[in-house]
Amino acid sequence: MAAFIEDNGGGAALIIDYGEEGSGGDTLRGFKKHKQVHPLSLPGWVDVTADVDFGALKMAVNSRKQQRTSSTSSSQTPDDTTNTSKEDTIVAFGPISHCHFLASMGAPDRVVRLIEQDDTTDEQAQELFDALERLMHPDQMGERYKVLAIGRKKDGIFHPPGF
Repeated sequence: MAAFIEDNGGGAALIIDYGEEGSGGDTLRGFKKHKQVHPLSLPGWVDVTADVDFGALKMAVNSRKQQRTSSTSSSQTPDDTTNTSKEDTIVAFGPISHCHFLASMGAPDRVVRLIEQDDTTDEQAQELFDALERLMHPDQMGERYKVLAIGRKKDGIFHPPGF
């Protein structure tokens, strides 16, 4: 992803999934009809999933940055004016919890504004509240899901919104 961003002159990536920063052991699981089952119980009929190791993803992006910085600095000549400083490289930000990211992006305030609209019914207000609770509660998606951003850090000013 970092190479794609760099090779194509810019861009960013936002990765949101369940996982941890570091290996939590074997996270391979199987699901069928919303129930957890052995991942090999019915090949082709069971959805197989595993947690994202956000620590490994972050390390892969940031180690690429270190490799690029050391290789370009050793190959530069005194006349080279190309900006290859550490401050102009692709880096990973996070991971942070889903709850922290959504709160930083203003999700609770947005839900409150939607609920307070005159044309929002009580049923709609409850659905909005329930959805926000599912997304942000620590026992649901709030801590289980993590968010990692990948983008260009230029002149020390790039910190993606929410991070």
